Amino acid sequence: MSGSAAVAVRRTVYPQVDPRAAGVMHSALVLVPPHITVAEAARLGERRRARLVAARVGPSWAGASRETLAHALELRLGEAPLTAVLWDAALVAPDTPEVAVRRRLGPDRPFVLVAGLRGPVGVVFREPGAPGGLPLNIALGLKRLPGRLREILQTAGTLGDTLGLPVAAVGGLVRDLLLDRVDDRTDLDLVVEGSAAALAHRLATSLSGHAVEHIAFLTATVALPDGRRIDLATARRESYRAPGALPAVEPASLAEDLARRDFSVNALAVRLDRAAWGRLVDTTGGLADLRARRIRILHALSFVEDPTRILRAARLAARLGCRVDRTTRRLAAHGAALDVYQALSGDRLRAELELLLAEPRPATALREAGRLGAWGLVSRDIRPGGRAMRLLAAALAPRALEGLAPDAPTALSLLALAEGGAALETWADRFALAPATREAIRQARRNAPGLLARLARARGRAGAYAILQGVPEVTLAWARALAVDDGVRRQLGGYLRSWRHLRPLATGDDLAALGIPAGPAVGDLLRRLRAAQAAGEVRSRAGALRWLTGAVARGRARRGSTAHPTG
Repeated sequence: MSGSAAVAVRRTVYPQVDPRAAGVMHSALVLVPPHITVAEAARLGERRRARLVAARVGPSWAGASRETLAHALELRLGEAPLTAVLWDAALVAPDTPEVAVRRRLGPDRPFVLVAGLRGPVGVVFREPGAPGGLPLNIALGLKRLPGRLREILQTAGTLGDTLGLPVAAVGGLVRDLLLDRVDDRTDLDLVVEGSAAALAHRLATSLSGHAVEHIAFLTATVALPDGRRIDLATARRESYRAPGALPAVEPASLAEDLARRDFSVNALAVRLDRAAWGRLVDTTGGLADLRARRIRILHALSFVEDPTRILRAARLAARLGCRVDRTTRRLAAHGAALDVYQALSGDRLRAELELLLAEPRPATALREAGRLGAWGLVSRDIRPGGRAMRLLAAALAPRALEGLAPDAPTALSLLALAEGGAALETWADRFALAPATREAIRQARRNAPGLLARLARARGRAGAYAILQGVPEVTLAWARALAVDDGVRRQLGGYLRSWRHLRPLATGDDLAALGIPAGPAVGDLLRRLRAAQAAGEVRSRAGALRWLTGAVARGRARRGSTAHPTG
């Protein structure tokens, strides 16, 4: 009896609790219309002392925290639409078990909304400092690195231990290591919890390289004798004073450094110090996104702070074969439409465009940039359409770019995006193109259509070659992108890939031996000889001399016939 009573008391004092969403949510939430401005949402949130404002965006809900709204106001986004800063959120029923709610939270979902009869009635936030991913050690992967890469990482870790500076490899190296794509050309980026400059100088001495400090950004570069470059950065946090401006930086922890980066798949690090060699540091859920082939921005205002990240997202998606997640896509489109980027220079835009064009599939990356709204950074009035995408595919196909000068892809991409129209001048201005590139674009726009018309009337390879000699490269490549006739396109491709590099199998001296003095006739005969080579009519020096002998004889015969007419 007494035992039963004791058990009853214990059950009363220690009940088996199964909390539900309604029991763990914060009710400091205010629902607002999605069409209001950031300033209006901030005022409504302040009036209700809400930790989060939420709005319906299409069929789903999204929210902005008090901190996000405050930072948006600091960036002078008060008149921007609220949708430009909203983060998509899951909606759960009030009786959802707490465990299930917590499982819905993560780096990509910092809060979950709790449903009521007429919309969300509360919010559950992710706990500060919650782990971003499962523990993982990739020391075995480091062992498989090419020898020189592994040597550099081991040396950096050892020197860091000596100096008392924890060191980690970050960014593309870690991402590519996890994807098993690392080769000896992979970029090396290191983060140092402490002075990157101090480690850079020691590393340069150890590897017989040369170190250069970049004091304003707390970074340093080590150049090695074999041409390899190692970029080192002090672990840092960043703050942006205006949209598109360069950030102010200050030292911070590795976790803070990873948190300030652009995308989760770029916010992975691997420790190089002896005590934790090979340990993956994943505070943002980057490993899960990498496995899901997903590109995800880390903060609601990330595209506002640095709009070139829109082009970077397109570049990563094309390179890795990833999709851009829904929140990232929406924030990119809204961010590109904001008229607040006076600080974003044409040089920075062009640098990102050139990196994008250096990708193995540049046309794919440019198409993705368009889907993300990137061209709003160039002009609100220009929206490349389907024809522009077809021209991009033709102009930037891998085979089409073979052998072209380094600045040709930039010129061709702008010609395609502007569809060869008058908007080209706007694009050239926004990307701050060099005068020579501008002139090449103008010539291509002006002359390519006429060139195509002349080629359509040309007689065989020799006739085509005669027309194409001396035409600027960008004009030729743009004409090939515009060509609808397969034969004309093949002629342009043949000229760009090989015909234009032909060297005559004979020289002016050979013509002098045939009695042709120096003058315009020599250049004309050598050009015609190259045309015959391009047509396959001449294949050797002996053949070239026979061809020249015949051409000179025919020329003399014509002149003689003209001087002494018969009949």
